Amino acid sequence: MIQRRLAVVFIGAFFWVLIGCGGNPGKTIRVTASDFQFMPNALTVDAGQEVALSLINNAVQEHEWVLLKQGAEVVLPFDDDDEDKVFWEIEAGPGATKEEMFSAPQEPGVYSIVCGKPRHIERGMIGTLVVE
Repeated sequence: MIQRRLAVVFIGAFFWVLIGCGGNPGKTIRVTASDFQFMPNALTVDAGQEVALSLINNAVQEHEWVLLKQGAEVVLPFDDDDEDKVFWEIEAGPGATKEEMFSAPQEPGVYSIVCGKPRHIERGMIGTLVVE
């Protein structure tokens, strides 16, 4: 019985130590993709912050939320030539929700977000991520 109580106390203390040492707490972001737009299309996170992103696809076609590296510009149409410009991406099928974690860029600045599916950028499926 004493060992069990000690184990519970130890685990609880360990949990609070981890929280206290967390540095840059995480952020949860929900983005809805529909009819060639992201809502919201402008987001802000802290540099290096852990981000839980939920991409909710309310459309009948597949969409991607592609975060480009700082200063990167795509050459239309977005294709394999642009893959080296991608910092991070997530994809969701029609009517699906996809959730993943990523670490925000360490360098503050304004980063472009695009949908990597053919002709979606041209139809206005773009956004920005401000890293502070």
